[in-house]
Amino acid sequence: MLRELRTALKRRYGVDLLGALGYQNAYVLAMRRSEAKALGVRTIAQLARVAPRLILGADLEFFARPTWKALERRYGLHFRALRQYEPTFMYHALMSGEVDVITAFSSDGRIAEDHLVVLKDPLHVIPPYDAVILLSPRRAHDAELRRALEPLIGAIPIGLMRRANYMVDRRHGKRSPRQAAEWLARAAHLR
Repeated sequence: MLRELRTALKRRYGVDLLGALGYQNAYVLAMRRSEAKALGVRTIAQLARVAPRLILGADLEFFARPTWKALERRYGLHFRALRQYEPTFMYHALMSGEVDVITAFSSDGRIAEDHLVVLKDPLHVIPPYDAVILLSPRRAHDAELRRALEPLIGAIPIGLMRRANYMVDRRHGKRSPRQAAEWLARAAHLR
């Protein structure tokens, strides 16, 4: 897919896709670890068996997106109820038991902090959303810029990205985006 995207971006817009950073920021379905274990759920296919007893919480856009329609159709997902939330409240609803499953973004720091289980998508219904570096047509031929950015390619695993995101997203002891980026650079051995 990245190869096709690289070709299309170059042809249509003159944009260079330098490469993927190493993590994705895709939609995922997540559950509290204890509930997933009690229900024997590790995948969306397994979730489909118990979904009629559960409540799904999602961000305000999710149920209108093609991804949701594809998940419903391919896995036969039918929940007892669907609820929409602003993302911060969605996590609170999950942790309080108001909902049983939520949509999340795979790089969200609250996944690690709340010890959530991200359910696997064995049918690969959810499209990948690789974090990539794009170079504008004006800068695409800047060799110095390319050399500076190339060490980032494949260097940032999802676990580190989640931790960095949580640094700026948590309630107490927040860090600035700059502080989180500096930590991430050290943790990924880029500095």
